[in-house]
Amino acid sequence: MCFRPGGVAKAQICPNCGKKLIPLGGVIQKKCPFCKTDFTAMIEAAKAEFAKEEAAKKAEAAQKAEGTKPEEGAKPAEEDKKPE
Repeated sequence: MCFRPGGVAKAQICPNCGKKLIPLGGVIQKKCPFCKTDFTAMIEAAKAEFAKEEAAKKAEAAQKAEGTKPEEGAKPAEEDKKPE
């Protein structure tokens, strides 16, 4: 059985050489030790993407709490009109 601590991050894969890079102490490597590919641009892009997704989730939650955004697939409420 493997008894790894729960905080162990998943291995990175170098996009250039394909080697698995295991984070040491939870620290993500900035450069591949095998082919010396720089990961800083990819890391910054991933951080920006994550921040963008989190901001969208927060905005959606705020709109939902205010009741300003109708639910998906819901039709706008119409007054009940009875034919005369």
